[in-house]
Amino acid sequence: MRIEKIELFHIKMPLKFTFKSSQTTLKHRETIIIKAIDELGNIGYGEVVAFNEPFYTDETLTYSKDILKNVYIPNVINKDMEHPFHIHLWSDPIYPMALAGLENALVDLYARRQKKSIMDVVFNEETNDSIYGGIALGDLDVESLIEQINLYIKHGYKRFKIKIKPEDGLNKLRAIREKFPHIQLLADANRSFKNGQIPMLKKIDELNLLCIEEPLYSGDFQAYKKLQEEMKTPICLDESIQTIEDLNTAIKLKVLKVVNIKVGRVGGLYYAREMIKLCRKNNIEYWIGSMLESGISKMLHVHLASLKDTYIPGDLSPSKRYFEKDLITPEITAENGIIIVPEGYGLGVEIDEDTIKDYTIDYKIIGGE
Repeated sequence: MRIEKIELFHIKMPLKFTFKSSQTTLKHRETIIIKAIDELGNIGYGEVVAFNEPFYTDETLTYSKDILKNVYIPNVINKDMEHPFHIHLWSDPIYPMALAGLENALVDLYARRQKKSIMDVVFNEETNDSIYGGIALGDLDVESLIEQINLYIKHGYKRFKIKIKPEDGLNKLRAIREKFPHIQLLADANRSFKNGQIPMLKKIDELNLLCIEEPLYSGDFQAYKKLQEEMKTPICLDESIQTIEDLNTAIKLKVLKVVNIKVGRVGGLYYAREMIKLCRKNNIEYWIGSMLESGISKMLHVHLASLKDTYIPGDLSPSKRYFEKDLITPEITAENGIIIVPEGYGLGVEIDEDTIKDYTIDYKIIGGE
């Protein structure tokens, strides 16, 4: 296939609630939607899920936009490629979220062109037709957390991730576990615990968590190795694992038992697939996270979560939980906590360009001359 034109939509989507973690507070979600068009008029869409500030990784949305316009997109315009993964042969993944957004658009286009689903062109294996959703809750007070968990249990959800920080995280988790002894529960510390707070961190062992995600402020693998040796709760790494090399090193050092895989963070579906292969080879559990993203990117995670050996339900819940109007049709919905994996070509959903344009704050066309 040959890519003739790419359109960039810098969008700003208002959130239905203020999302808080130990690192940030968000009331809107800005991302970049990439629309790729080939010589036959086929179209594919991807999303760049970097944030405006470098609280999650060093890559910001400004950096993503610049490298897309000046390097990554010029590298693919009018270039013949047999498979979209060939983009990784000539693109340095120094900005993985930008590269992932472009690769995702090319994979969606390629799959639609081949009249296949995303999973058919990325994985050649049987997948589930539906997945359990999972609820990620921000840094809320205990009463609000218990209220939210009660609400989502009534809607069929069984797995909950709680954002925590050293000041009150342990007390929140204890209160939740006392109230809900049987739910699947995990904690995400977003690198908020310093070395002097490790004794407090170890007390989490009493709460029977599925895992604790990114607890240490330092992000140091040797510190994680020591901590995992002293804790029975599995350590899950997220933003510490950005490359295949990171994961391979972490496995060799035995610093983790679980890894959270997010397409944008790791540089695209190609790298996500290779990480999953490495996890399978080394008996490391993996599960599919999410990036507070629109349905264009979140649907990729729905597809990945349909793999039969994922560890736990991902951070995947209905579009309406986050946005008044998402960018896909149909939007992501859940019945009794279960999300149906779409069967159509590419992402399996249609893209609502009118809504994209409503949210657009900047627009750029590259190619097509």
